[in-house]
Amino acid sequence: MHTMSSEHEKTNTADLGRADVTSTGQHVDRKKRINKSLFILPASLALIMTGFGIIIPVYPQRLEALGLGAETLALMEGGFGLGMFLFSTPMGVWANRFGRKPLVLLALLGFVATNLLLAFVNIPAFFIAIRFLEGILVAGFMPAAMAMIGDAIPPEKQGRWMGVMTTAQAGGVALGPAIGGVLYQSWGFTSPFLLSAAFALASALLAIFMLPETLPEQVRAEALANRDRKKRGEKELDVNRVSLIHLAWAFAALLFIDFGSMFVFPFALPQYPFFFENTLHYSAAQYGLIISADGLAMALFPLVLGRLSDTLPKKPLVIIGSLLSASLNLAMLFLHQYPLLIVSSLMTGVGFALLMPSMSTIYLQATSDKNRSQLMGIRSTAISFAMLAAPLAQAAIAPWITPQITFAISSVLSLLMVIFAIVALKSPRQSSPEDASKIAA
Repeated sequence: MHTMSSEHEKTNTADLGRADVTSTGQHVDRKKRINKSLFILPASLALIMTGFGIIIPVYPQRLEALGLGAETLALMEGGFGLGMFLFSTPMGVWANRFGRKPLVLLALLGFVATNLLLAFVNIPAFFIAIRFLEGILVAGFMPAAMAMIGDAIPPEKQGRWMGVMTTAQAGGVALGPAIGGVLYQSWGFTSPFLLSAAFALASALLAIFMLPETLPEQVRAEALANRDRKKRGEKELDVNRVSLIHLAWAFAALLFIDFGSMFVFPFALPQYPFFFENTLHYSAAQYGLIISADGLAMALFPLVLGRLSDTLPKKPLVIIGSLLSASLNLAMLFLHQYPLLIVSSLMTGVGFALLMPSMSTIYLQATSDKNRSQLMGIRSTAISFAMLAAPLAQAAIAPWITPQITFAISSVLSLLMVIFAIVALKSPRQSSPEDASKIAA
C-alpha cells in the first residue's frame, strides 16, 4: 500500500509538472502572439501620419479657391491642436476604464470620418469645426498605443519599440506631402482626403481583427467600479490610487522637458523660410532640402538609436538628445554655409531620435497598468500644448523681432532644457517593477 501510494504521488507530481510546463508554454506563446500583433500600432501610426501629410499641400490651394487665406488655415490647425490639448488626458483616463483597443479604434475610425467630411465640405466654419473634432477623436491614439506597449513589452525591449513608433510617425509625415501633391495635381482636391481615409480604414480593419486588448480585466473592472463609486459619493476601492494632479506633479520634470523640447521647433519654424530667402538668398528647393534633412534623420535614426534606451542609462541620452536638438537653430546664428546647415539639420534630427525614445521608456518603466494610459494622456496634453502655444507665441512677437532673435530664443530654450535635465532628472538606472508599483500606489 505504501509503495502504491508513493507511486501515485509521483504520478501526480509529474502530471502537475507537465501542467506547469504546458501553462508556461501557453503563456509564452500568447505573449509572442501579442507582441507580433502590436506591430499594427506603428503601422497604423505611419498610415495616420502619412494621411496627415497627404493633405498638407492641399489645404492652401483649396482655401484659396474659396477666397480664403492663411488665417483660416491657422484656425483650422489651431482647432486641431486645441482638440488634442483638451482631450488627450480624458482619453488616457478612458483607456484605463474601457480598454486600450477601443481608443485606438476610435482614433482610426474618427480619422476616416473627418477626412471624408473634409473632402466634400465647402463652408469655412465647417473646416475649422471638423478639424477640431478630428483633434478630439485622434487624441486617444498615442496614450492608448503607448500604454499597450508598456503593458505587453518587457522593459528591456521597450526602447526599440519606441524607436519604431518614432520612425513611423516621422516617416509618415515625410512621405505624405509628396504623395498629396501628386494626387492633387493628378486627380483633384478630394483624392488626397479619400486616400487618407482609406489608409485609416485599412488600419482600423487590421486593428479590429488582429490587435489584442492588453489592459488586464481586473484593472478595467476596478477603474469602472471606482468611477461608479465616485458618482455615488463613496470612497474609491483603492485608497492609494493617485489623482491626475498628483500623477502630473510626480512626473513634472519629464513633462517640462517634453514641453520645452516640443516648443522650440514650431516656435522657430515660421521664421525659417523668410530667413533663408531674404538673408541667405536660398531657393525654395534649397530650403526644403535643409528641413528634409531633419525629417530624414527623424525617420531613420530612431530604429537604431531607440535600442540604446534598452541598454544605456536614460539620463545621458536625454541630455545628449536635448543638446543635439539645438544644432540647427545655433547654426542659423553662426554657420551660414549651406553644407553646414544641412549637417546641422541632420544633427537636430538625430537629437530628437535619441531624445524621444529615451523619454518614452522612462515614462513606461516608471508606471504600472493602473496609471500608464493616464500618464501618457497627460504627456500628450503637454506636447500638444507646446505645439499649440509655440506658433501663437511666434505670431505674437514676430512683428517686433528679427529671425535671428527667434533663433537665439530657441537656442537658449534648448540649452535650458539641457541644464534642467542635468539638474532635475534622477541618477540614471533601469526602472524596476517595484518602482512602477510604488508610483501606482
